[in-house]
Amino acid sequence: MAGDWVVNQYGGPEGFLGWLALQPRFHRKSLSELKEAEAKSLGPNLQALDEVLKHYWTHQFPDDPIERVYVVYMFESPFSEPQPKPEDNFHLHIHVIPRTKKLGELGRLRVTRNGVTWNDGWLMPRLMEHGMVPEPYLLTLDNRVPRATSLMDYVRHELAIRP
Repeated sequence: MAGDWVVNQYGGPEGFLGWLALQPRFHRKSLSELKEAEAKSLGPNLQALDEVLKHYWTHQFPDDPIERVYVVYMFESPFSEPQPKPEDNFHLHIHVIPRTKKLGELGRLRVTRNGVTWNDGWLMPRLMEHGMVPEPYLLTLDNRVPRATSLMDYVRHELAIRP
């Protein structure tokens, strides 16, 4: 990736196939710590990942196109950790999360918590937790490596041939 960024299949327990983690090659704790080249290349890298993910899905899962790609940046992990990590362990990473038509239908389920109704993108991280991720995108101990490797080989190839 341009500007010393690295992208990988996200490995957190809430992740599913296509949920990527974009991070600077060198340790940064926040966007304000990015070097000029890193900051300038962030937008183009996100745009490229959006395009490449959609292209991959068009060929691999033609009956379930990507409708939207969410970009999420946060340090706390409210989806799976009971307590925030110590500040020294933070490393800037940006989640790139595809929402396919099928995942979007599941994500539109409404959950009300403390008087607030969450839907669409806010439920995407909870799909794995509730066993709602369709099989082709499910990452288990048995299929995680081959599925993630196939996707990431494609992503890296497509990014390498871009001008």
